[in-house]
Amino acid sequence: MVREGLIVTAVGTDRPGIVDRLSGVILDEGCNLEDSRMAILGGHFALIVLVTGDAEALGRLPSALSRLEDELGLGLQLRSTRLEPAKGEARAGLLYRITAVAMDHPGIVHRISHLLADRGINVAALDTRVTHAPTTGTPVFSLTIDAQVPPGVSLARLRSVLARLADDEDLDLEVHAVR
Repeated sequence: MVREGLIVTAVGTDRPGIVDRLSGVILDEGCNLEDSRMAILGGHFALIVLVTGDAEALGRLPSALSRLEDELGLGLQLRSTRLEPAKGEARAGLLYRITAVAMDHPGIVHRISHLLADRGINVAALDTRVTHAPTTGTPVFSLTIDAQVPPGVSLARLRSVLARLADDEDLDLEVHAVR
């Protein structure tokens, strides 16, 4: 059975209570917040959520969110989506988590994502962060990618090319199956 949903994105100046207000409006309109990613980036709150519900509830949500957009000073975008039933792991491939840590420098995300794309590997999730080393204050970059590796892609070859990339970029990189 195909279900309907809305993907909601929001960006605005961070402050306490944004998640409370957004999730409250979603609930009040009879919808469900099914999947979400939220973060504070450069002093701004950023969110992307998948909201599901029946057609009537989803139809009410845009106007309710519009009122909240003005109230909280958020930039909101909504996109309708259809949620297809899962077709099994064979189509998506196996899920592997790639982690990397290095002194921060431009190009790390691009080099890794390009290597994956060239092999038909989909990036299902990506998280990055820059922190500072405690003693030196050196910017330290960390990355986590959940990658869908399709059948037919040699994991041994993938590990080998990722290891070469790690050497070239001076990364501490690991690959693990996600269970």
